[in-house]
Amino acid sequence: MCGTVFVAGEGPLPEEGKIPANHSCANEAVWQAMMAEITGDSPLDVLIHCPVSGSGMETAQTQLRENWLAAKFANVGLSADEGVFISILRDGVESGDADMAAVCEGMVISTRAAQIDAAREGKRLRSNRLIASPDCDAGDLREAISALAGPAGSFMAGADLRLSASAGGACSTSLEGRSFIVTGATSGIGRATAIEIGRRGGWVGVAGRKPDLGEETLAAVREAGGDGMFIRLDVTDPQAWNSAVDQVVEQTGALHGLVNNAGEAKNAPISQLSEDVIRFLVDLNYGGCRRGMTAAIEALGKSGGAVVNVSSVAGIRAGPGGSAYGASKAAMIGLSQMFHQTEAAPRGARVNVIEPGLIWSDSVADALGEEGAQAFREMVVANTPLGRVGLPEEVGRFVAYLLSPAASGIGGQSIPVSGGLELLHP
Repeated sequence: MCGTVFVAGEGPLPEEGKIPANHSCANEAVWQAMMAEITGDSPLDVLIHCPVSGSGMETAQTQLRENWLAAKFANVGLSADEGVFISILRDGVESGDADMAAVCEGMVISTRAAQIDAAREGKRLRSNRLIASPDCDAGDLREAISALAGPAGSFMAGADLRLSASAGGACSTSLEGRSFIVTGATSGIGRATAIEIGRRGGWVGVAGRKPDLGEETLAAVREAGGDGMFIRLDVTDPQAWNSAVDQVVEQTGALHGLVNNAGEAKNAPISQLSEDVIRFLVDLNYGGCRRGMTAAIEALGKSGGAVVNVSSVAGIRAGPGGSAYGASKAAMIGLSQMFHQTEAAPRGARVNVIEPGLIWSDSVADALGEEGAQAFREMVVANTPLGRVGLPEEVGRFVAYLLSPAASGIGGQSIPVSGGLELLHP
């Protein structure tokens, strides 16, 4: 984290930059005094709020008021240029606390609505929630806050990140000594993810169908500080998947992570789509993801590894023309969550799925044409609370965080990396 950080409330919070608020945060006058004292004439860069601890109905009501006031003063006191607001909540579902479960639901809607209000006033806030179990690791909590407040969370707005107890060990975001497969790694999000893994010291199996572009990615991985090899992979071929996993294990001794990124889109009114479109998209987007996890799960179980599947906001919010593409991406989300529960977690591995919004790259512009790309971009930007499109490296940084030991308490989750697009569109 960088810039001015203000931490209000109670609970396990990062010490660096902490300014304790030794007052009740459920009082508007107290908030006004605190913000005036901290900010003066300058806006805050980061505001982290952790409500008063405790349980029961009275505490729940206090927490809801506190969070509402925190969201209100985040809108007022944070920088208009992507200031960061993080609400830290206790996980009531995991602890079996009905009042805390109620508080979580109330806080999610409160902060999302406040973020929409801010966007309509021309203020761009990275407002996200970190829902922590009572027994989560303090080091993992600090790293999760840093991820949301720092570069890894630069295109996250309106997301909920749940942090459970981890298996222990070093809460590090380094990927040194670990090996990964990234599909669709010849361009866009896949290439950016492979490079970020390399920057963190990882070894990358750069998987794709175009050797020339794959070698370009591999060179960039090595330049960033990592290593790896190109793997020619058709994700619709189960045998090709088995071979890819075997190659990595033979080369490095283990497989620590898989990023299922390969996929394609086709959007048009359902009346204009043929059966071939849904067959193609389901086989590639959903089927490729399913085959990859099936091939890799035993190796990932041995290493305690992680999977990150790259879906889309089209899989969580239906929109015009998205009947086929959205179905294939929504299927990836349901698959990821259940596969984590039934196959990965029992083996000591993890699966998470992310939903990017509009992530801009040359391939997007080429696919839509100059005029079409410009019109599409303007439409999406107008409906994205952060007021911009994302970049491949922004997604890559968050994926690399999810693959790291620091995220070992994050599993079975569906996480938008979208600038908040799903909150306003369509």
